[in-house]
Amino acid sequence: MAIPRLLTTAIAGVLVLTAAGCAGGPGSASGANSDPRTLRIAHNSNAAALPVQVAMAEGLFEKHNLKVEFTKVENIGTLPGTLGRSFDIALSVPTTVIAAAQQGIPVTEVSGATIDVADNPTGFLIGSKKSGVTSVGDLAGKTLGVLTETGTTHTATKAWLKKEGVDPASVKIVQVDGPAQADQLAAGRVDAVETVMPFATNVLKNPEAQAVDLGDPYLKLAPELSAILWIAKQDFAAKNPEVLKDFRAALDDARQFIAKDDQKARAVLKQYTGLPDTAIKAAKLPSYTTEVRAQDLKIWLAAMKDADGFKGDVDLDALVASQS
Repeated sequence: MAIPRLLTTAIAGVLVLTAAGCAGGPGSASGANSDPRTLRIAHNSNAAALPVQVAMAEGLFEKHNLKVEFTKVENIGTLPGTLGRSFDIALSVPTTVIAAAQQGIPVTEVSGATIDVADNPTGFLIGSKKSGVTSVGDLAGKTLGVLTETGTTHTATKAWLKKEGVDPASVKIVQVDGPAQADQLAAGRVDAVETVMPFATNVLKNPEAQAVDLGDPYLKLAPELSAILWIAKQDFAAKNPEVLKDFRAALDDARQFIAKDDQKARAVLKQYTGLPDTAIKAAKLPSYTTEVRAQDLKIWLAAMKDADGFKGDVDLDALVASQS
């Protein structure tokens, strides 16, 4: 098969979106953007998006002569098809970017977001003692709650299952939004969850869940790996290199702010995720980066072929915008 059906459906979908929360005025999420320095940005509740939220809250985009209109979209798998129409920049993942390219949707990475390393993972596969899932091998015949079936976490988990001799088809998959994962695991509606920060802390700190951290699926693919990034349409990136350079500069400023003022940064994290204070306080923030890591796309393409049977030619070079 060329592309799994669920992945095709998610990439092709375009939501009717309503601006939520932060900056952005009427009509900011519809139609083409005539002012490239007013960036229409979409992301979900992932902690990877914290630098954007901090840059908005602290005036760091304005410092670089940028304005931002923000829309919160939890299912970021739908976003590639909205670029150039509803949004200019969106949070995405390598698997989505590669699948979009295969379908002829011309997107490209314009900035890194986070990078997973051994001492600071952001991807988590979490089991439960009461459901009997204390290792990856225990997942056969069990129910796994996932953020999305089309994302990097699930692709990496399937590759990990195969490596451990577990048929991914033997695992029942249900989609569970991040904020609900702790309760769903505690209630026994799922036997394990795939998740990311800051939701992982909420799951691990819930005593009723009897949670067991099985490991980071991303780091089973490589000892260092980027699993989430910022994308735009290729024509927007080609026409506006200075705008994107300033976007990355604002995120770099935000990274420095987060490192210097952890308390304020966590207050921003709480504001856009809605997680309880205990989870926000306990969460370990990701390792942020604006580096565009072309080498990681090769790893993800190989994982998609192994775990999903992905086939076809994809020009990975076109999926990386210049940082010069």
